Amino acid sequence: MLGEVEEAIKAEMKAIEKADGFHETVDGPDDETRYILHEDRLPSDRYHELARTITEAVLDVSPREVATVGVQGIGDFLRDRDEEAVKTLLESGVSYVESEHNDGTIEGQCVATPDVVEAVLSLHIPGLIQAYFIDNEGEAIAARFDDTIQYYWLPEAAYRQLGKRLKSDLFSAVITHEELEQIIERERPDR
Repeated sequence: MLGEVEEAIKAEMKAIEKADGFHETVDGPDDETRYILHEDRLPSDRYHELARTITEAVLDVSPREVATVGVQGIGDFLRDRDEEAVKTLLESGVSYVESEHNDGTIEGQCVATPDVVEAVLSLHIPGLIQAYFIDNEGEAIAARFDDTIQYYWLPEAAYRQLGKRLKSDLFSAVITHEELEQIIERERPDR
């Protein structure tokens, strides 16, 4: 059991490092704390559904308004989940891209109308590879990378408000990078 937990945490850290290197341009403000959704702390294996719930709550408690949404996902998977949501994104300026190495992705940025934000939230499934909720200064409020990593940027007061809004078992899964490193250190077998 301990070995499985350690392997899962290592895999999550590698994915986070990969996302950090690949998505350096998506970041939140320096005066807010970056939080990570730690999958192992979630109360069930419904990761994508719970990530949607938490992301929606973060967007509600953030003092910053979402101005732009960016997405990248597998077109067929997303259409199968919610064809109307994909249609909303395409009509709002997101592109459908095909090439010899790409069977079709939905990708791009558009203005974050309430319908667009709801469309992206409704597509929180494995086929949604990346999603960014950006404010009018170009800084992230929430970001999803590699469809398994969720980052959130909040000031302390909004984080406390998030704790009041979410059930405790969901809120306990929203942690800082330092907390994640401490968990990894505690789980090491060579201690």
